[in-house]
Amino acid sequence: MSHGIVDVFAFQEALLIEAVFAIAILTTAWIGFCRWLQHKERMGRLIAEQTAERTMQYGGSMALVEERLKAIEQILTIGRFHTAAQIDAPGTDPPSTSDEVHRTP
Repeated sequence: MSHGIVDVFAFQEALLIEAVFAIAILTTAWIGFCRWLQHKERMGRLIAEQTAERTMQYGGSMALVEERLKAIEQILTIGRFHTAAQIDAPGTDPPSTSDEVHRTP
């Protein structure tokens, strides 16, 4: 079987066309991957910003919850039960003038 010069050039031409198509497909895949990475970075930044905003919003309410918890702990440590108004008013000390303990059932 004798292959002429024409057959060799035809084979090389087919390889060249296949290489061009492979490079085009790889380039398209690379561009798509880069765009996907940019999208993921953008979404990560947006989520981080939203998380920071929520943390700031809930930070103020957590301070109020912590103050109320300290008031409850102080009441329980002293062993006296007081009204809800004393729990809601942080920073107020329970009265310590009486030595007897008043408990409501």
